[in-house]
Amino acid sequence: MLERLEEIRENIFRYLEARIELFTLETRGKLEEGVVVGIHGIVLALLGTMTTIFIFSLLAAYLNEVTESRYLGFLIVAGFFLLLTIIWIAAKDFFKSKIRVAAYSALKKSQEKKVEDKSDAVQELMAQTRASMNNPGDYPQQNPASPRSR
Repeated sequence: MLERLEEIRENIFRYLEARIELFTLETRGKLEEGVVVGIHGIVLALLGTMTTIFIFSLLAAYLNEVTESRYLGFLIVAGFFLLLTIIWIAAKDFFKSKIRVAAYSALKKSQEKKVEDKSDAVQELMAQTRASMNNPGDYPQQNPASPRSR
């Protein structure tokens, strides 16, 4: 009976160690993924911004040629961006709700995937624990001098 309790205690320790290791790995994975996604987003935004600036500068220069003016093309492009800014400010609530829905949807999908992965990991650990309880000789015995066997 006492040996069976010792086996259960060892299995609980193994389970807890596995859960701590799983938490550590998940945390590290989340941090790494966040850093990679953040850096990728920053670089992509920078490149997109630079490309957009050059494209609209070329459009303004082309409009200068078409209108035979030195500044009218730049004024037209600036007016276009002013109009976009006014629309963005006027429809602030609409854009906020659309952004919120998109962000919520992405977070929900991510959380559902994480819950599924965790559930699979817990089921696997439980199966291993049951197997070790049914076959106590599968794991090497702890050294009696080790801190866990005291």
